[in-house]
Amino acid sequence: MSRCVMSRIVAALIFVIVTSSVALADGLPIPSYWLNQRGSEMKLFSSDAQGNFGGVFINHAAGFACQNTPYDLGGHIWGDRVKFVVVWKNFAADCHSKTIWRGWLIGNTLHTRWVLISDNPDGTITKLHGFDVFQLQP
Repeated sequence: MSRCVMSRIVAALIFVIVTSSVALADGLPIPSYWLNQRGSEMKLFSSDAQGNFGGVFINHAAGFACQNTPYDLGGHIWGDRVKFVVVWKNFAADCHSKTIWRGWLIGNTLHTRWVLISDNPDGTITKLHGFDVFQLQP
């Protein structure tokens, strides 16, 4: 293979890698800080080339437990679709539950539907459903 062809192949690979990273960063900036309509905070710190991201979620929603301390968050973005999960267990509390958000990103707004799954002391499982809208903060 000639040196010219190799140079073109390397240049094409670099272009693909750079544009893939920029697309993720443009879609869901990392690091970033988000607030929803309930005052809860989502702080994103890490991402990878496959669209996975991580951060913390701080719940401030009235009427829900596990508030005011950070809980690990993990998620995935593909195109404008987003999914992330918080297991409500950390150094301060264990609420025996998890929340899964699924939604889509439009500009600086993340529209989501969520399901909160709780393991009750009597062995039953409770599911609550709702909607959150997150706004990217400066």
